[in-house]
Amino acid sequence: MATSSLRLLTVFGEKRYTPMFDKNTPDLADPALLVPGHLNLYSCPMESGTERTPLRDFSLEELVAYFTSLGEKPFRARQVFQWMWQKGATEFSQMTNISRSLIQRLETIATLDRTEVVFISQSPASETRKLLLRLQDGKTVETVLIPEESRVTVCLSSQVGCGLDCDFCATGKMGLLRNLTAGEITDQLRQVMAISSRPVTNIVFMGMGEPFHNYSAVLKAADMMHDELAYGTGARRITISTSGLVPQIKQFAEENRRYKLAVSLNATVDEQRNVLMPINKKWNISALMDACKYYTEKTHNMLTLEYVLMAGINDTLQDARRLVQIARPVFCKVNVIPYNDINGTYRRPADEKIEAFLQELSKGNFPLTVRWSRGGDIDAACGQLATQTKKMQPGFNPIET
Repeated sequence: MATSSLRLLTVFGEKRYTPMFDKNTPDLADPALLVPGHLNLYSCPMESGTERTPLRDFSLEELVAYFTSLGEKPFRARQVFQWMWQKGATEFSQMTNISRSLIQRLETIATLDRTEVVFISQSPASETRKLLLRLQDGKTVETVLIPEESRVTVCLSSQVGCGLDCDFCATGKMGLLRNLTAGEITDQLRQVMAISSRPVTNIVFMGMGEPFHNYSAVLKAADMMHDELAYGTGARRITISTSGLVPQIKQFAEENRRYKLAVSLNATVDEQRNVLMPINKKWNISALMDACKYYTEKTHNMLTLEYVLMAGINDTLQDARRLVQIARPVFCKVNVIPYNDINGTYRRPADEKIEAFLQELSKGNFPLTVRWSRGGDIDAACGQLATQTKKMQPGFNPIET
């Protein structure tokens, strides 16, 4: 894979990176070139030209409409869509079945703007990799690749930062800078697939941001990834997570989307959840669980309740019993996530405490999983993501208990 090296002007400041073409730049897919925990400054250069139409933000249907407006046949749009995503083209000139005249026209009126890999961190303890990606406006997001024996999961960000300010999550401390476009979200998957030696099997929207605060772009990106001309990812292999935005949960149910839904609960009483997740002051546990029940009854799809387990906060046997009562009426599974240390305010429970909690929770007779997060040593685990200018959220992939 041809790439370009990068002259680093300022590591975490506001100055831009200057791309330098170098035919000897290594291939990012080679894991031997990734120094554990260090910067790896190999990247494709960014496009400029914001006045031109960014084609990556178009769904296939929108791209067909755009090409039709240019007087081109719909099949040309399908070819370009496939080149952008499935074939990984970064320049119009790489599209070998497109006429030279159309390529020249597109180079004048449109762009293939894309994210830029600033660096990749690799966990010495696992094959987990965290990518810091630079957007066209210079802002950055993080994406995590989590290979396991039976699957390869990618954790995508939906926003730059997050506006929900969950007390235990590093991303929320960034504040919300802006939403990502559908193209910026989907391009994270393209970048991950370029460095992965195995096909990506699962996609989770559990990175930076609240996906349902960027509902339209997230669902559009999921549709693009699901499209056979892009990556053809199965709908049930795409999971969208939310901290509990009740109107969007109901909208998701009404639209009967085939993608999986995960809801972050993390507490069993409102007083506690108000502190951990301030969104609870707007939609409390009762309202949230009513929305969850509405979703499962409307769609007949099982949802996942996520529960981050924190020492001395929500890890008692009484918490477990209340969680059983909350989850039982809903068609769901419960995914327990032992806390990943961020700033010392909260701690992970002792192993025996985790085991006792799970033992009590197992009396609920609903599916129960525990997510032993990977990538904690490179701040890539659940709740730790933040662009080295602050933090955010992946981790995942539940292991049956």
